[in-house]
Amino acid sequence: SSDLSRCSFSFHFSALAPMAAPSRDPSSYEVPKEKGSTHLGSAAVDVRLSDAEWSAKLRPNVCKVLRQKATEPGHRLKFPQGFDDHKAKGVYLCAGCFAAGHQVPLYSSDMKFDCGCGWPGYWTNVKGAVYEQRDADGRRCEILCSKCDGHLGHVFRGEGFGYCTDERHCVNSLSLVFLAAEGGDAVAPTYAGPVHG
Repeated sequence: SSDLSRCSFSFHFSALAPMAAPSRDPSSYEVPKEKGSTHLGSAAVDVRLSDAEWSAKLRPNVCKVLRQKATEPGHRLKFPQGFDDHKAKGVYLCAGCFAAGHQVPLYSSDMKFDCGCGWPGYWTNVKGAVYEQRDADGRRCEILCSKCDGHLGHVFRGEGFGYCTDERHCVNSLSLVFLAAEGGDAVAPTYAGPVHG
């Protein structure tokens, strides 16, 4: 059941050492303002675990998304199973870094928009926290956490959503945990079903 998976996910996180807390205020994160600008950065990987350590810290479907580049089902993961329709104010952290004991903000709620793609969509990221690389097939640009190299999803350009970056970050909910602006515990998606890829 989703309650059991949530407990399991929380258990993995609660066993970690205390973490430095990032700002929960979405307006505290700088956003691009110039047409054609981006906050995508480059890899600066310093959160490294073995495959066995990642498997021990993450639920199986989360591990498959973050470490093996799988994709969760689209148009199905509504809150609390996922973040596609999530509207609360706050900050989205990397689930992989969080499991490893680091709070790394990737996106704020001010960067999120309803793009209709079936996954959470963002028009930019926290500066330098996300980087891109071309997929092995050369067709799409994958986005990854700059700190742990975890797979987040893909970035698309030229779709005309009206933001200065002209980017749409299509992100797997399972790659994220959420810190609400008003406080409280981190919230992870409860979806425990299959992922693809």
